[in-house]
Amino acid sequence: MSIFIPGRIEFLGKHTDYCGGRSLVCAIDRGFEVQVEPIRSRSVELFNRDTRSGASISLDDPSAATGPKWILYPRTVVERVAGNFVSRELQGVRISFRSTLPGASGLSSSSALVTAVFLALDEVNGLRGFDEFKSNIPDDLALAEYLGCIENGESHKGLAGSKGVGTFGGSQDHTAILCSRKGHFGLFSFRPVRREADIRLPEDHCFVIASSGVKAAKTGGAREKFNRVSRMVSVITDAWPGGRSLAELIVDEGIDAVEKHVSDSDLGFETRELIDRVRQFYCENFTVIGQVSDLLSAGQIDRIGGLIDISQRNAERYLGNQTEETIVLQRTARELGAAAASAFGAGFGGSVYALVRREAAEEFTGHWRKKFHSRYPGLGRYSSFFRTESSQIDLHRP
Repeated sequence: MSIFIPGRIEFLGKHTDYCGGRSLVCAIDRGFEVQVEPIRSRSVELFNRDTRSGASISLDDPSAATGPKWILYPRTVVERVAGNFVSRELQGVRISFRSTLPGASGLSSSSALVTAVFLALDEVNGLRGFDEFKSNIPDDLALAEYLGCIENGESHKGLAGSKGVGTFGGSQDHTAILCSRKGHFGLFSFRPVRREADIRLPEDHCFVIASSGVKAAKTGGAREKFNRVSRMVSVITDAWPGGRSLAELIVDEGIDAVEKHVSDSDLGFETRELIDRVRQFYCENFTVIGQVSDLLSAGQIDRIGGLIDISQRNAERYLGNQTEETIVLQRTARELGAAAASAFGAGFGGSVYALVRREAAEEFTGHWRKKFHSRYPGLGRYSSFFRTESSQIDLHRP
């Protein structure tokens, strides 16, 4: 069996998913090309065709597996699956893969690998037929939420959590990878995952991606920066009764009441930081995403750029998750005539998208690359610029 697992673009939805908010996303035509076959041993055998490196993860003791740095994500998946799906014995699987995504670029390469390993285990073992799966994962939207819980370590309904990979994120990436439809943006809301709408991409436009060369890794110092942004939301919601998300608190109590509660409480962060976090989420979730979605649905693409500029500025000012390089890339893309441009993903490095007219894409890419490299010549060997189209997951069975 072969599987294509796409990367994704977060068009809008900066740090909104774990807040119970919304995101506007699409899958792209770059991703992981995966080959899957059953094996007799009780292990998951992995081979990375890009680096010519491999790893073996025992189904009986996944946590003991060691190997290349990339083993962290497959090992987390195998450990969670082995612990959650126990009504039948699991069979071993061999997974060979290569990726056309730049690593640590904000295009969800780690979540794509998580999804690939889970789907390989599902294909060989028929996980969807397990009692545990049928009781807790009714559809692909719920599966995307479960895959997000594998990464962040949370439980999903009756499927107990574990330590995850150390990032306190949501399931936006997995939802975009599993549930996007080719030629469309997907408008999703989270906690739980729901599909609100599919909005057709403008046929006369395409994406150009600039991967800055500044890695947006989810490990080490970058992980701590990511988790800090997430923890600010947790301390706010934990201070209210009822286990509500930040989105639910704002709907139920009103933005003024939430900000007053933050101002009046000692929550372990600077009050200004927490107020900024609330304001970024409020604007992104309740204003920008809705207005842009309506304009896209109406075919008024010429009107979305200013709203997406607001989203970008709020990420810089309130989230503090942008680097100089991603800021420069976004500004330059707009100066060169992109209908819309924004950094996306967790931040602290990574990529910027530009939505441009198809006939101008090649010329635009050349100018964008040249301007960036002239300013940051040291990143020339690490950055990449490429055109991409929307796509979706693809499974091929012989």
